This record gives sequence, C-alpha cells and structure tokens, in this order.
Amino acid sequence: MNFLTQKSKNHLLKKETSKPPEETPFDNFYYKDVAQLTGAGGWAVNFKKKKSFFDPQARAILKTPEDYRPSIRTGLDFYTEEYAPKAAEIFMACSMGEPFSTILKMKTYEGKEFWAKAVGRPIYEGNEIIGIQGTFQDINQEKLKEIGLESSIKVIESQNSRLFNFAHIVSHNLRSHASNLHLTLELLQSINSPAEEEELKTSLYDISLSLNETINHLNEIVTTQSKSLSERKIIKFEEVLKNVLNSINRLVIDTETEIYSDFSEVPEINYIPSYLDSIFLNLVTNAIKYRHEERTPVIDICSYAENGKTCLMIKDNGLGIDLEKHKDKIFNMYQTFHPGKESVGIGLFITKNQIETLQGSILVESAVGIGTTFKITF
Repeated sequence: MNFLTQKSKNHLLKKETSKPPEETPFDNFYYKDVAQLTGAGGWAVNFKKKKSFFDPQARAILKTPEDYRPSIRTGLDFYTEEYAPKAAEIFMACSMGEPFSTILKMKTYEGKEFWAKAVGRPIYEGNEIIGIQGTFQDINQEKLKEIGLESSIKVIESQNSRLFNFAHIVSHNLRSHASNLHLTLELLQSINSPAEEEELKTSLYDISLSLNETINHLNEIVTTQSKSLSERKIIKFEEVLKNVLNSINRLVIDTETEIYSDFSEVPEINYIPSYLDSIFLNLVTNAIKYRHEERTPVIDICSYAENGKTCLMIKDNGLGIDLEKHKDKIFNMYQTFHPGKESVGIGLFITKNQIETLQGSILVESAVGIGTTFKITF
C-alpha cells in the first residue's frame, strides 16, 4: 500500500471513530443570522431532564440577567396576568401533541409588557413526547397599530351610525313640525271666524315654540358629536358629584333624597368635564324625578374597575321601568315611560350619545316598583 493510500485510509478511519463536538442550534451561524433578522427568540423545555432554556435572542427580548436560568416552574412568569391562563392551556395541549401558533401578551423580566407571536411544537423521541420547542417574536408595534386601526374603524362606524340616526330624527321631527305648520296656515287662510282665527294663531305660536325647542335639542346633539377628544382632563368623580348636587341642592332637600357615594376604587378618570357633569346631572335628576312616592328616594353611586376599564354605577329605588315593553326605547329621543311626570325625553338620549362618542357604553337594569340601575363603562 503506497503512502497516499495509507494516509487516505487513516483519515477515513479517523472520521468514523472520532466524535465531533456537540452543536446546538444556537451555535449555528445561520441560525443566529436568521434569529437576528426576524427578531425571533428560541426556547425549549425538556420534560425528561426537567430543564428549560432560552437562546440569546430570547434572552435579549426578555431582558433576562446573564445569570438567569429558565425553568418549567417559572415559565409563565413571562406572560401577563390576563394571558397566563391561555399560555398554560396551549402549552398543556402542546405537551399532548398539539402544535400552536398564537398571539399573546408577554412581559420582560423587568415587567414591561409587549405583544408577541408564539409558535411551538412537541418534541418526540420515538412515539413519546419528551418536550416542547418553539419561538416567539416581539410584534408590539405592529399589534398596537392594528389595535389603533380597529379602534379608528369602530369610531367611524359609531359616528356613521349616530349620523344616520341623527338624520332620521331630523327628518322625522322637522317634517312633523312642517306638516303641522302647513296645515295650520291653510286653515288660517280659509276661515272667517275671528274666534277660530285667534285659536289658529295660538296654534302657530305653539308650533313655533315646539320647532324652536326641537332645533335646540338637535343643536345640543350636534355639539355633543363635535366635541374634541383633546378636551379630556383628569377629573375626580367626587368633585363632579359635589358640583352637580350643589346645582340641584333645592331639589334634593325638598324630596329628602338620600345620596350615597363611593369612589375609592377608581377616584378619577380622564374625560371631557362637561360630558361627565351632564351624565351625572341627567341620571341623578332622573332618579329623583321618578322616585317612588311611598318611600324615601335613595341613590347609590360608585366607581369601579372591570376588565381593565373604568365603570360608574348609579342605582335608585324609584318607580323602575318595564324593560319588557320599553327596553329598545329607553335611550331614544322624546321617550317617556311615566305619565304625569314633566319630562321631554331627551336626557337619556343625550347621555348615551355623550358616552358612545368617547367609545363607552351604558346599560340599564330595572324592575317596576323596585328601581333602576345604570352601568356606564368608559
């Protein structure tokens, strides 16, 4: 065997018998390059060895200390309280063989929240699942833009809906006044009796008053729609209620109304001051106006947080409303539900418009003879 043949044989034998150094995906140049370009961090969990690990990109995204060692036990610490149950659910399903691709809200080691796209799949050894591996990618900017766009679309849809309703109201109410005015003028031209003429002139005056009142109401609605969001300010609920009660102090005293409030959970809100004044004023005066004659009127008011939003509840023990009959009319214009009470039926309509203009909602619960509760979500 010549020298070259012997050398070639020895080289082949060496390749077959020598054990190359163990390479992890994170040592691979191309893996690192792709990870940096995509901003995706890698992670894995080994059930057998009871170990977890993050790649360098994952550590960079989560801003973990250099000496931090991930573990199965602390894995959910990187998900917000809202999304931790969902993360636990999909990881459990993955451990049973179901891969996943989802969007979650995560948080860094320091607690800063961000939106992330997470992808994972089970790791098999034969037919046995021995772990999970996957990637997650910071998509916070893209997600926030998407949320902002969705919010803008909702605002436009809400404005279009209110514009359509407003056009319908204008058409209906002004057409009614115009018809009455036209009919009265025709009758006025065709009569000869001074008494009838005087009666028709009185009718013209009444129609004029009603028309002016309608135009004022419509103007108030237009003003509500055109308020700028830049007019928002930090307002204390307690101060708003105090101002409203000062303005209706005589009514509260004369009716012996008892008002209890608790704003300790959420004491303030970023809102348009005139809107909040109007909301309090309309709902509190309505509660007093529609009080039950056989008992002392009591109004409970409180603010609280629900699903990350500020809520306001105003509850009374008044006459109540028959929701089976009137549920779809409560917030309509010129709707009244208690005969003998002086009411135009415009307050709740304006209140609902003010709340919805700022992307809030108002719900009502009521029982005849027991009372009414309004819940506002800002």
